[in-house]
Amino acid sequence: MEEAIRPQVVALDARLATASDAEVVAACADGVPEAFRELLRRYRKSAMTLAYQMLGNGEDAEDIAQEAFVRVFQAAPKFRGESAFSTWLYRIVTNLCLGRMRRRRPTVTLEAVPEPRAAEGPAKQVAEGMLTREVLAGVPPELRVVLLLREQEGLSYREISGALGLPMGTVRSRLSKGRKRFRKLWNQLGESRGK
Repeated sequence: MEEAIRPQVVALDARLATASDAEVVAACADGVPEAFRELLRRYRKSAMTLAYQMLGNGEDAEDIAQEAFVRVFQAAPKFRGESAFSTWLYRIVTNLCLGRMRRRRPTVTLEAVPEPRAAEGPAKQVAEGMLTREVLAGVPPELRVVLLLREQEGLSYREISGALGLPMGTVRSRLSKGRKRFRKLWNQLGESRGK
């Protein structure tokens, strides 16, 4: 009997792989387990990356991504499709991250940033990536999330507005302030390193 079911599952997986996000969410709301797996396949990495950039901790990012997808699964029947699925997911991830940050209030100073070594190629990219994360940690969370959604995830102002429930003017303002804050911290770091 299982052999007869397997081709049906493969066919369903193939249809879901080419379906729109809205169609996959609708199938998920109808209780199709393969639809939920398809959403995970499409968005797990993005959810974890956003959470990691906001929290700076891999375990916390994994926890947040898992919790976000649990909420997606539970709320899939309520998804109205007024915004893109990714916008809805990023809002869930962002809210979960902000809640976790409020509970633990990390303190990061520029003095905590490790001294970069002179490196070339991949090692240099890794060192710059680590410094970027450290500088991002110094940007206030409400500015950091807008900066990450725009610069890392490539969301439009309208999508960020929908994801965070903010007016467009506030998104523009926070993005501008976030970029200025990031540049200021980056430059301070460069000056402290004698560059």
